[in-house]
Amino acid sequence: MQIWHQTFRTIKDKGLKYTYNRIHFIIFWYWIRNHPNLIKIYNWFHPEPSFIEVEVTTRCGLRCIMCEHTYWEEPSRDISYQEFVSIIDQFPKLKWIGLTGIGESFLNKDFMKMLELVKSRGIYVELYDNLFFPNEGNIKKLVDLQVDKLLISCEAATPELYEQIRPGASFETVMNHIKLLFDYKKEKKSEYPKISFHYIVMKNNLEEIPHFISSVSELAQEPVSIQITRMLHYFPEVQDLYTDISEDYIQSCETLAKENNVHISWNLDVSIEKPPISQCIEWTMPFIFANGDVVPCCSANESNKREYQKKTSMGNIFETSFKEIWNGVRYQDLRKKLRQGSCPPACIDCCLYNYKRK
Repeated sequence: MQIWHQTFRTIKDKGLKYTYNRIHFIIFWYWIRNHPNLIKIYNWFHPEPSFIEVEVTTRCGLRCIMCEHTYWEEPSRDISYQEFVSIIDQFPKLKWIGLTGIGESFLNKDFMKMLELVKSRGIYVELYDNLFFPNEGNIKKLVDLQVDKLLISCEAATPELYEQIRPGASFETVMNHIKLLFDYKKEKKSEYPKISFHYIVMKNNLEEIPHFISSVSELAQEPVSIQITRMLHYFPEVQDLYTDISEDYIQSCETLAKENNVHISWNLDVSIEKPPISQCIEWTMPFIFANGDVVPCCSANESNKREYQKKTSMGNIFETSFKEIWNGVRYQDLRKKLRQGSCPPACIDCCLYNYKRK
């Protein structure tokens, strides 16, 4: 009954099209992905994607110690509003979009216009952001537009550690922005955006997770969750930060979270035992770089191999239509190799699945 009540409420608040898009995403992404035979069928028929991620900028003013951007040498680039529209128009059945890349989305002057566009089309919008760069008007706009889900990237509960991890950012500013967001949602009596926190685990903040859980419980004015992720890759510049998370520690964190009425979800990369790459479903959510290159998904991001990702991309959406790219030789070869359980060149740094190289 609760599910039906929530569904009817969503229809009332956000309309039938949005509700359909959300249900479609939940059924596909959280149900089909757990059924290998359905994945194989989808792999053979490969209808064009209903879900995409678009990197609207590669600009960033921070020097976060775990981020590949800190160690890049390539020039920054914004996607223009016209380029963004040209991308979205190629996905008439788009139901979900992620607008987070290796850059700070709010630094693109057209980002709010982009949000307005996708929301006007009833598309489910998900963002990751550290909430340092948006101004007060931007933060309120997230509520006014009813952006669907916001995961606040934060890796510490104390100013000292936070600013050590994210040089150039201010812990006080971020906390003020988070409080503003909760306060404005309450003022507007809005459920949206649904707020979660994203915590990237490193050696220097592993032991701070319990403190972070308690802090989130005190800060939040509504039920929230924390998504906990290990560093996805350990390229040379960050390998000393990389750490595993023991099962005992996971259990103790979950116990504390329940006591504080906080839900914890563990990203797929946390699991030590990975499923075979033949069960991969990530390729159904292509990731589009700010320069237009299309890569199969985001899991190779943060490996600090940007040039390799471009070299092994499926094509460039500013040069070739996505339909041609999707049905092209590179994507066909990728799907074939995944069916066979071997690793396509573009997936060589996958952190989510076990694979054999052929």
